[in-house]
Amino acid sequence: MAVAAYASLLSLMQVLDNVQHPFRRRQLRFDTDRVQSLQEKLQFLVGFLEHHSQRLSQEMEDLARQIVVAANEAEDFIDTHVVDQLREGSEDESYHLAVFSSFCQDIDKVIEKIGSITKELVIIKEEWGNVQEQMPVVSNLPTSSTTLPSSGKDTMIGFDKHLLRVMDELTRDESNLQILPLVGMGGTAWDALKLFFPNNRNGSRVMITTRLANVADSLGSQKPYLMDFLDEDKSWNLFCQKAFKQEGCPYPELEEIGMDITKTCRGLPLAIVVIGGLLANSNMEQEYWKYVAKNVSSFANSEDNEHCLKILALSYNILPIHLKPCFLYMRIFREDDAIEVSKLTKLWIGEGFLKPKRGKSLEEVAKEYLKSLVDRNLVLIHEWTVRGKPKVCGIHDLLRDLCLKEADKEHFIGTPKVQRIYARKGNENLCFLCGDRVSLQETIVVPEIIIGSQLTSGANGLVCEGCKSIDPHLVRLRWVNVFSVPNREYLQHTKLRYIEMKSYTPQNNTMEDVKSISPSTIPLLWDLQTLFFSVSRTLLPIIVPPKIWEMPQLRHIMVRCALLPNPIDTQDSPILENLQTLSLILGFKCTKEIVYKIPNLKKLKICYPKKVEDWSSYCLYNLVHLHKLESLHVRAEELLLKNITFPTSLKKLDLWECKVPWEDMTIIGSLPNLEVVILMYCAFEGSEWNPIEGQFPRLKILTLWNSNLVCWRAENIHFPNLEKLSLHYMDDLEEIPSGIGDIATLRSINV
Repeated sequence: MAVAAYASLLSLMQVLDNVQHPFRRRQLRFDTDRVQSLQEKLQFLVGFLEHHSQRLSQEMEDLARQIVVAANEAEDFIDTHVVDQLREGSEDESYHLAVFSSFCQDIDKVIEKIGSITKELVIIKEEWGNVQEQMPVVSNLPTSSTTLPSSGKDTMIGFDKHLLRVMDELTRDESNLQILPLVGMGGTAWDALKLFFPNNRNGSRVMITTRLANVADSLGSQKPYLMDFLDEDKSWNLFCQKAFKQEGCPYPELEEIGMDITKTCRGLPLAIVVIGGLLANSNMEQEYWKYVAKNVSSFANSEDNEHCLKILALSYNILPIHLKPCFLYMRIFREDDAIEVSKLTKLWIGEGFLKPKRGKSLEEVAKEYLKSLVDRNLVLIHEWTVRGKPKVCGIHDLLRDLCLKEADKEHFIGTPKVQRIYARKGNENLCFLCGDRVSLQETIVVPEIIIGSQLTSGANGLVCEGCKSIDPHLVRLRWVNVFSVPNREYLQHTKLRYIEMKSYTPQNNTMEDVKSISPSTIPLLWDLQTLFFSVSRTLLPIIVPPKIWEMPQLRHIMVRCALLPNPIDTQDSPILENLQTLSLILGFKCTKEIVYKIPNLKKLKICYPKKVEDWSSYCLYNLVHLHKLESLHVRAEELLLKNITFPTSLKKLDLWECKVPWEDMTIIGSLPNLEVVILMYCAFEGSEWNPIEGQFPRLKILTLWNSNLVCWRAENIHFPNLEKLSLHYMDDLEEIPSGIGDIATLRSINV
């Protein structure tokens, strides 16, 4: 329960920070002293768990369970008070006094419970005295003066002869379709795929991996090729690659221990890789390595699958507690899911798993957490962005099994702060939390749900078994109707922080059929951080309510075809300091008032109506005041770049259909930090482009798509750091300038 307790504490601390936002203080009646007193007690508990969570005992488990209960109760009553006060809006002083008194009583109960738990923990800690810890303290990074080189490449050790034999099988001159099964550790689903691979007698080859020999026997057209385990030498080579990022061990005092560890892994590559990743992030001290070796050796008599799973569990157990909630969260994804890194980090933040760090955004902290899990080989990066950052990740199926097992053991469940709905057309019975199709036999109908502060029928509250098992106390939540789509309404509980809703509407819909965002109830989602709302094939744009500017916790707004109103011009309205993304906004007006409200915006995606007559009304010259803006996407016909002043912080610029003359490219080329330029569908217009020396000093990626450019006079000095050039549908272009090939940094040209 320690991980669940830790996650609950972090989430509650985030809630307490939110209610103390200056804007909320003006809106709500709370006792600040009591809130801060509770925060101090929570900080002690967080620190205690960070330092002592490895000391497992029944007493600790019982106290961790009490922490979870107390933290959840606190979140519940705070949410109740916030929603009631936002909904009522009463000016009656007696009402405010009653609200204040009720809050004080509720928070005093939680403070008392947390205080009691704290006292018991202090007593337990004193009883421990100077007894040595169960596990040696380990830092997250090597502390030796020896610098270990980083390596992001996958390593193949010990399979050279297998590679040659497999290649021989795949390239053999045989006209019939051949199925070559490889039996070993892993997992891929042939029954679902085989219909797409007919035998057309054209020499096709299909290679399949499976860890089940009986499956291999049934699906192959030839005898399965059995993959053997690694011998000791190959195991040691693989281990050194993962633990030290080099051949051999640079620490003589660790070599014998390391060899013992690899022998105990019994040639299982996944076990060696994960243990190597674990030790790569250690402080390279003998005491810690001996501790790991002792635990690995305790699995010596297990079966191969169980043996591997136990080794993986060891790697999980030794994880710092701040990484464990993020790792266990990977259970929500299906096997072999390709997981967008940007979405994953938003989900971690939304669930409240991250501990803030001074001087860093939560997104930056999330990326650090992800890197730590990747460095330990617990999460795999499948795809990288054009700028070399992780884009798509995943998790090995055995590690996902470990997530499921450990999450159940930890009772790592609670009220989900994330709602992802993919609304379908038709009249299916859908879960109003996740949007998945369910049969009535498998459905639980919530008998009463709280809308705002009033109970109402739960006739629309069909909940699937999966959502019910995640949170058995759904009826305690307070529900509002904020986002709805054609012929169906979905409820949102007021503790949500992340909402992703995609609706697929019929082709013949009219805008009257599309209900979107309720202006009266959206403020009741007072803790909302990420809003992703997309309705396909709408005839008119979605209008975002002005109240969106009064939600200070917002971090990302991504609403397809949305009109964003000007902020309410009052001194009391908050500055959205956390807002980093504004995406898919129509006719964005970059007025001084808006720029003032979004000082830390990093990503802006906007589009404008056809044939704009007066660009000055959109005030795009004020973009220069968005000093943190890194990515800008603009879609407009006949855009005048001279009306835009770009901020020097810009790293990525994406222009569509703008029909800008090539001579105005100098405005873009002067941006000092620009790394990526994407020009789509006649973004620039004209037959000749003459770049100027000294511009584009940091440009790495250049993409030109569907342009009428004929003559491009470029030399290597014009793009000194270019790494990737992509040209698509450039039918009129006579040639790629020969000087491009002389750029020392160039890696690829994609035509």
